[in-house]
Amino acid sequence: MSGVDTLILELASKQDTVTLQEAYQCCLVSSDEEKTKIRKRLSVLVSSGKLVRKGSGTYALSDKPVFRPQVSSEVRELYESLKGRFPFTKVCIYEGPWISSLLHHMASNQTIYIDVEKDASEFVFDHLKSDGVNAYYKPDEDMVYRYINLDERSVFVKNLISEAPLQKIDGVPVSTLEKILVDIYCDQDFSYLQGSEYIRIAENAMTIFNINKTKLLRYAKRRGVKEELEKIYNEL
Repeated sequence: MSGVDTLILELASKQDTVTLQEAYQCCLVSSDEEKTKIRKRLSVLVSSGKLVRKGSGTYALSDKPVFRPQVSSEVRELYESLKGRFPFTKVCIYEGPWISSLLHHMASNQTIYIDVEKDASEFVFDHLKSDGVNAYYKPDEDMVYRYINLDERSVFVKNLISEAPLQKIDGVPVSTLEKILVDIYCDQDFSYLQGSEYIRIAENAMTIFNINKTKLLRYAKRRGVKEELEKIYNEL
């Protein structure tokens, strides 16, 4: 952690919020170049979960952890295999158990979700099937309800939305919690988690983890549901 980070966090520990101007004064900066560096450090502190944004140009210490689940060895091996076969394709992986932990009633979900750039998603699906993986391509509500047992290990291949918020855990690109929450609200294969169940999921997520609402709503806008989700999270 840099000396600038330490100064900002010490200031945040002494008062409820820290504004940009207070951060500049604390770090004794005045030039535009120096101020840009401070704003970048603030963004890093927010991304790492040490600070949260309380409003435009206002920050506070976070009392909740950032969502950074453990990546299983199976997911890691699957990612390495795809990376070797499709080295220039953007891929994101996450697991059903990560979602189960947010549910009001714990339900088993052993699915591995792989989001792939649209132009390559069918090729990735075909590759997985040829390797004997129990894979499904963009399953809809009916397919999940009639033919797929979420208690059994399977892989769902879906299109990766551009500018989706991702994070890397031990070198593996995975979904942020913000992305997962928006995907659950939008995707047909998550229909069983929508409606009133979604409200409980969102409430649990906000209670347990630090959620970057700006990041969530930016992605929600990409998916055409910003106003709906903004209303839900404002009410929560």
